[in-house]
Amino acid sequence: MQDRKEDSAFSVKNIREKVRDWKSQNLLTVRLFEYILLLGLVTFVIGLIFSCFNLIHTDPTSARYMLSALVQSQAAIIAIVVSLTLIAVQHTASAYSPRVIRIFRNNPDMWILLGLYGFSIFYGLLVLKMIRGAEDTSQIMISSISLEAYISTVYALGISTFAILCLYIWNIMSLLTPETIIKRLKNEITKGNLLTPEEDPIQPIMDIIHGSIMKYDLETTRVGLKAVTDQVIEIIDPTCEREISGNFCNHLYRVSRLAISRDDEESAEDVMNRLEEFGLSSAEKGLEDTTVTTVRFLGLIGRTAMEKKLEYAAFMAATNLADVGRAAAGYGLEGAVTAAVSHLREFGRTAVEKEVKNVLTTAVKNLGEIGSETANQKLEDVTKRAVESLRDIGESIVEKEFEDSAVKKEVAIKGVVASLVLTGVAAAKKYLEDATYQAALSLVTIRMSATEKGFEVETESVALDLAILTILSEDPVKNAIREYESNLEEHKRNSFQKFMEQYEQELEKQRAEN
Repeated sequence: MQDRKEDSAFSVKNIREKVRDWKSQNLLTVRLFEYILLLGLVTFVIGLIFSCFNLIHTDPTSARYMLSALVQSQAAIIAIVVSLTLIAVQHTASAYSPRVIRIFRNNPDMWILLGLYGFSIFYGLLVLKMIRGAEDTSQIMISSISLEAYISTVYALGISTFAILCLYIWNIMSLLTPETIIKRLKNEITKGNLLTPEEDPIQPIMDIIHGSIMKYDLETTRVGLKAVTDQVIEIIDPTCEREISGNFCNHLYRVSRLAISRDDEESAEDVMNRLEEFGLSSAEKGLEDTTVTTVRFLGLIGRTAMEKKLEYAAFMAATNLADVGRAAAGYGLEGAVTAAVSHLREFGRTAVEKEVKNVLTTAVKNLGEIGSETANQKLEDVTKRAVESLRDIGESIVEKEFEDSAVKKEVAIKGVVASLVLTGVAAAKKYLEDATYQAALSLVTIRMSATEKGFEVETESVALDLAILTILSEDPVKNAIREYESNLEEHKRNSFQKFMEQYEQELEKQRAEN
């Protein structure tokens, strides 16, 4: 029952959005219909009132004064309205971007209002000229229609234009909101416009977003980013993915730099979330170049955040980048996954250098998950890259002298070992011998390097992990051990032999259990 209600609400929301989009795309038709319908309804009601209360007969002298006053008031009102509208346009342009003037220029409301008021004023002046004078009391007939009918029509039009003014004010007030301006600008983002070098259709919305960040207007920033992202996702395809994705990602990167420079991590997070959404959509469509571009810019944002020591923003960059990398692995986009692994490796190494615990943990964890996913997809080259990246991060941890007590070498190394095991087991199960070999060699290397630096990794745990890998794929693991031993320096052999004894014991246990 609850699911049915949610589906119904979702359907209603979709219908409303489609109606709004249709109205936005056919604005002139919609506005003409609204104004003319209101004009007709009010005129009809006024005509009924005049007829029911016998208000049609009018003295020519009083009619002349009434019509003159009506025409003058209409002219004064339309002058004031136009002046105030232009002031509002100027204020909006200065607040957001000079490019939004085009939105008001193309908006049909003012032109329709001017047309209706102009027609009403001209018609009133024409009827005013028809009135002969106070001394002529007879009914004047023009084309079989009495002058009183013309006068009554002027009154009805005058009242109708005042009613139309209310609709105009409502529409203009709605247009002045940033959400409406962004929606109008979004409709100009088309494939043709994006590929035309004369004018960038994304830039006006970016101007609004930049201004919103400067004012800490998070809601407008979110609306603008969502509008641009949704539109670009809708129009991008394999024929133009490089040009469009590069332009789009570069715009979002500039926004993120502004947000990071102002320590605005919320806006930076919004940018990264939109880039992730774009990357996931691109991966689903099989657009590898676009996915690679997205990963690259997420990496740049993360690096910028790390330089500014914005830990949360850097953490989100690593998380978003990893999500795109996993999606790319699921769709077999090897180039995109390779890019994600490379950037996560840089995140991990930089996090070690700057002692940023959360980013380090995230990079290591996601490298393991991506390595496992690529192994399941039998992308051996990328799996090996993930393993090598984990080994590099592990060796950086071993070499680093941490000043921050919150970052413990043992804990960090355990995370690297866990990710190596996750990737190695997945590779062994899929018979990826080179990747399994690299995972085993990395486990031995990190364990021995840690011991050499004077702190102990849990030997039993690493020995057990190595034994499990051996059970799954014995030859690559044995070859890795022999390779490491052949290059081992003499003073390290005692420690290595102790580790091997522990490994053999764990291996016997595993074989007995299996």
